[in-house]
Amino acid sequence: MRQRAKTLLMVAKKSFQITKKLNKKHPPISKIVRHNDHHFIIMDKAPGIPVQPDQTGDMSLLQLAEIYCKRRVHAVTRLDRPASGLNLFGKTPDDVTYARELAAKGKLEKKYIAIVEGVVEKKKASISNFLFHNTKSKKAEISEEEKEGFKQADLDYEVLAVTDNYSILKIHIGTGRFHQIRAQMAHIGHAIKGDVKYGARRANKDRSIHLLCYSMKFKVKASSKQIKSVATLNLEDALWSLTNEKLHGKESKD
Repeated sequence: MRQRAKTLLMVAKKSFQITKKLNKKHPPISKIVRHNDHHFIIMDKAPGIPVQPDQTGDMSLLQLAEIYCKRRVHAVTRLDRPASGLNLFGKTPDDVTYARELAAKGKLEKKYIAIVEGVVEKKKASISNFLFHNTKSKKAEISEEEKEGFKQADLDYEVLAVTDNYSILKIHIGTGRFHQIRAQMAHIGHAIKGDVKYGARRANKDRSIHLLCYSMKFKVKASSKQIKSVATLNLEDALWSLTNEKLHGKESKD
């Protein structure tokens, strides 16, 4: 009993130190919470933060969620480290199972925004091919034909705006494959801005990529109520600011 109390005290001290450190460089954890209830918490991830602890030892979004909730949580969705936006955590294994079952049925609705290089000619289109997760290169490989180890990947996009050098796309994926959006957009000649791993011309200064999980919607357990969350865009970035203008205009019509 005494050892347990000592352990809890050490965790509390560490959490306080982490929160204090975060507040110097980042907003309080509460500022990135987009939804929180008995079953789920949705966090708005900044680029560069890993969703789960990794070999770098950097503070992860999962750890921030656990500090905020004062309990263990489990990742349901996992954004790539250089991407940003909404990430869902369940508070029990049953909650995670429920959310993943929704996702498998297409009832966990996520919309992404990608700012890609070049002018995308087709204003609306679907992309369907096959992806393979190469664990050695840590990249997704694409085939137009079905092969062993490759899984089908489906993506729909709509062009929201175009500048001289970039196109802003709203994206929905019918499948959740490794690096799916990054690989499929690069495959059609429009790499995501900053994504040098998939052929972008140059990296962003902060090593981020312009890929955002913008919105998330799903049905609450045993209820008709819908949980809906929206990410916050970095308005100091000119392209994200333009995206914000286009989204607000678009949402008024949806």
